[in-house]
Amino acid sequence: MAENKGSNALAAGVAGAVIGAAAAAAAIALSDEKNRKKAEKVLEDLQKEGSKVLKEISKRAMEIKDAVSKPSSEEEPKQLKAKK
Repeated sequence: MAENKGSNALAAGVAGAVIGAAAAAAAIALSDEKNRKKAEKVLEDLQKEGSKVLKEISKRAMEIKDAVSKPSSEEEPKQLKAKK
């Protein structure tokens, strides 16, 4: 059990160091106005693409939900008979 906590702490420490290094590199890169504008453009494009993907996923999920919730033609008479 103690080994697991040690592994988790080590992994968290490594992840923190990587994130910190990436943040420092990003801060240096974004200190230049031209690089900052490029980064903003890339982020806007990613956001637009993400919105398109999200809309498509939502549309497909609704189609699947509708297809699953519709009773098949064989089930309809059974349901009608049960109501009588």
